[in-house]
Amino acid sequence: MKKILLSIGGLVLLVIAVLLVAPLFISLEDYKPEIAAKAKEATGRDLEIGGKISLSLFPTVAIEVNDVALANYEQGQNKDMVTLEQMALELQVMPLLSSEVVIDRFVLVKPIINLEIDKTGKPNWELEGTQAPANETATTENSESSDGGSGAGLSGLSLGDVRIENGELHFIDLASGAKEDIEALNLEISLEALNEPLSLDGRLDWKAETINLKADVANLESLMNGGSTALEASVNSSPVNFSFNGTAQQASAFALAGALDLDVPSVKGLTDWVGAPIERQSEETFGPLSVKGQLDLNGSVVAFDDVSLAFDALTAQGALKIDSSGSVPNIVAALSTGVLDITPYLPPETSGGQDASSESTSDGGGAVQNAGADQGWSDEAIDFSGLKSVNADLALKSEGVKIRKITIGVSELGILLQGGKLTADLKQLALYDGQARGKVVLDSSKATPTTAINFDLSGVQAEPLLSDSADFEKLLGTLSSKANLTTQGASQKAMVSNLNGTGDFIFQDGAVKGVNIPGLIRNVSLDALQNSFDEAQSTDFAELSGTYTIQQGVVNNQDLSMIAPLFRLSGKGTVPMPPKTLDYRLEPKLVGDLEGQGGDSGAKGLAVPLLITGSWSDPKVAPDLAGALTDQLKDPSALIEGVTSGEGGVKLPLGDGDDAGGVEEVIEKPKEALQKLFGN
Repeated sequence: MKKILLSIGGLVLLVIAVLLVAPLFISLEDYKPEIAAKAKEATGRDLEIGGKISLSLFPTVAIEVNDVALANYEQGQNKDMVTLEQMALELQVMPLLSSEVVIDRFVLVKPIINLEIDKTGKPNWELEGTQAPANETATTENSESSDGGSGAGLSGLSLGDVRIENGELHFIDLASGAKEDIEALNLEISLEALNEPLSLDGRLDWKAETINLKADVANLESLMNGGSTALEASVNSSPVNFSFNGTAQQASAFALAGALDLDVPSVKGLTDWVGAPIERQSEETFGPLSVKGQLDLNGSVVAFDDVSLAFDALTAQGALKIDSSGSVPNIVAALSTGVLDITPYLPPETSGGQDASSESTSDGGGAVQNAGADQGWSDEAIDFSGLKSVNADLALKSEGVKIRKITIGVSELGILLQGGKLTADLKQLALYDGQARGKVVLDSSKATPTTAINFDLSGVQAEPLLSDSADFEKLLGTLSSKANLTTQGASQKAMVSNLNGTGDFIFQDGAVKGVNIPGLIRNVSLDALQNSFDEAQSTDFAELSGTYTIQQGVVNNQDLSMIAPLFRLSGKGTVPMPPKTLDYRLEPKLVGDLEGQGGDSGAKGLAVPLLITGSWSDPKVAPDLAGALTDQLKDPSALIEGVTSGEGGVKLPLGDGDDAGGVEEVIEKPKEALQKLFGN
C-alpha cells in the first residue's frame, strides 16, 4: 500500500510538473494560423491576433490574448467589427474535475464593437460561418433540455474578478440614418455562486453624459429556472434617475413587481439629450417630472398602482395599466388631479381685440363697420390617425382646470377610445357659478370622420364666461343653454359646412353693454343710432332667450326675445357660418308694460327695426325705417294703445345709461309721442 501511495503521489507530482513546465516549451505563436482558420470557418470573418498569447495550466488555467481583431463584412463602414486590446481568463483547475466552473478572473480591456446595418437592411452581426449539422443541433438541444432548466448546466458557476474596462459600442444604420455611440463602458460583476447574490456595477458615457448602472439580484439561479428573486436596480445620470425595488421572475414572460421611482430634473433636457427635442411656449414648462408607484410588469402588460405623478406644477394620483399585446396599445387609467393650468403649454394667443387695421368705423350713414377681413375656414386635412394608434379607457377627475383666462371648477371626464372612435363624456363641470354637462363623439374609423356634440349649461354667469373665453364683455346675465350638434368632414371648412343641429339659450337678469336700446326707440335718427352704440351705454333686461336650428352650417333663429320694463326686443335671421356672414333683423319696441320676467314678449308698441348684415368682422348696422313705418302704420290704433297702456298718455324712457329704463316724461297726445319717437 505504501508503494502504491508513493506511486500515485509521484504521478501527481509529475502531472503538476508537466502542467507547470509544458507552457514553457509550447509556443502558442505557432497556433495563431490554426486559431484564425477555425475562426474563419465558424464566422466567415478573418481573425487577427496581433499580440502575445500566454497560457498557464497550474495552479489555475490562465490564458491571455492581446491585440485581437475580428473583421467586418465587406460593405462595412469600419474595417473591424470587434477589436480587443486584451482578454485575460483564469479558471480554477480542481473544480473543473467536478463539473464546476470557478472563474477567478475574466477581464476584457478596451473592447470596441462596431455594429452596422447596410443600406439593404443587412446587419453585420449575422455571421456566415459553417452551420452545425442537423444531428449536432438536435443533440445540443436535447442536452440542454435534459438539464431541466437553463440554470442547471451552470449550477457550479462562480465569478470572481469579472470586468470590462474602457469598452466602446458603436451602432450605425445606413438604411435609416440612426447612429448611437457608447463609450467609456466599465462594468464589474460579482457572483460567488448561482444561488448567491449577483452584483453588477457599471458606468458608461452616452451623448456626453455619464450614466451609472447598478443591480443586485438575490438568487440568479432561481431567476434562470423560472422562479422569482428579489431585485434592486438603479440608473443615475444628470438627465434621468430611475430606481426599482421588488421582485423579478422569468417564467413564460419576464415579470417585475415592486416600487418604482422615476425622477427627471427637466423633461425638456431629457428630450434634447435623447435627440427628440420638443418646443415649449414657456420656460416654466416641460421641467421636473416625478413618477412614483407600484409597478407590476408581466410580459407586454404594465400596470401602475398608487401612482403619484408630478409634472411641472401639475399633480395626479391614481392607477394606470398599459397592455401592448394587441395590434395597438390599450390604456386603462383612473386619475385624479389638482388644479390643471394648461395655459403655459398652449401656443401664444394672437393679438387680442382689434388692431389698427380692424378698428370700428362709421360709413357716414349710421352703419357700424369693421375694416378687418374674416379669415376663411381652413380646408387643410386634419390628421386623425393618432386616434387609431391606441385604445384607451380613462376616468379623470380634477379639482379645476385653467385654459388661458378660462377657469373651470371641479370636473369629471370619461374618455373612451376604441378603433379610432373617441367618446368624451363630461359628467360634471363647475363653470362660473353654474354647471355644465356634455358629450363629444368623434368617429375617425369611417372614411369621412363624423362628430356629434351635445351640452347642457345651467346657471352659468355669462359675463365672466364670455369675457374669459372670447374677450366679449357686452352681455351679462345667468345663462342656461342646450345644444345637440352633428357634423362630418376631415377639415375645419368641411366640418363647419356640414354642421347641423338644434339649440336654445336663455339669459336672465342681465344687461347688454355698449348700446342704449331705449335711446334707439326714442330717436331713430342716424346720428342717434351712431351715438347709441357707445361703451358708456347699457341696457338692462329681465330675460333674453331664443332657439335655433343649424342646417349645413347656417344658423337660423326666428324667436329672439328680450323682455324688459317698458320695452321689448325681438329678432330673427340667419348666420351663415361657412362664409362668416350675418343677415339679421332686430326689432326694439317701446311698450306700456312695466313687467320684466314673465312679461308678454308680444306686447304691442312702437318698433324701430335694425338690420345687421355683412361679415363677422365687418358687420353693418342700419335702421330699417321703411320697414318700421310699414309695419306700424298697418294698425295706428293698436300702436297708440300699446305705447299708452290704455291710460291716454305715452310713457317714454328718456334717460341714458343706467337711467334708460326710467319713465321721466308722459306725453298726453299721440301725435307728440310719434314726433318724439321718430324725431322732428
